[in-house]
Amino acid sequence: MSGLACAAVIVLATLLCGCGSGGATPDDPAPAVNPRVVLGTGEAEFETMDGEPTIRLVHGAQGGFHVWTSFLAYGFASQTLDLLLTTRVEGASEPLVMHARLSTREIVDADGVAARSFAGYPGQVRDARCADGRRVELRLHVSAPDGSAAEDVRHCIAEVAEELRLPECL
Repeated sequence: MSGLACAAVIVLATLLCGCGSGGATPDDPAPAVNPRVVLGTGEAEFETMDGEPTIRLVHGAQGGFHVWTSFLAYGFASQTLDLLLTTRVEGASEPLVMHARLSTREIVDADGVAARSFAGYPGQVRDARCADGRRVELRLHVSAPDGSAAEDVRHCIAEVAEELRLPECL
């Protein structure tokens, strides 16, 4: 076999050996998963927030009002996630922005998929005494130290106990 033909066979053999079956070997990292987050409600555990449910705003001990928020985060390696939660009452001029660094726990969701969960973050609502029956936007952005991030937006209808509403809002 000529030198050129021999070189071609070596190159071809090298390429074929390098192609493999496409599967990950034990030393390869797991394929990257696009991070995503699902915003829900719930004080003690994650509860889905499908559609636009009516959620009673909780009157806190310091006089503010909040909606309990929870989330499921998928594709994040870090236990610690940074939360940026923005609430806005429809028609209100300013949103309320909250920041927190949270320690999540590993769970398996209802579909059998591994996730990180956090339950019971008090998402404050600005001018809540005037928010009864109004649509509230909840925008959640979570990020990890490695730069991975995800966002979800949900809406609910605020319910404020009658005795806590302001008369000038009616």
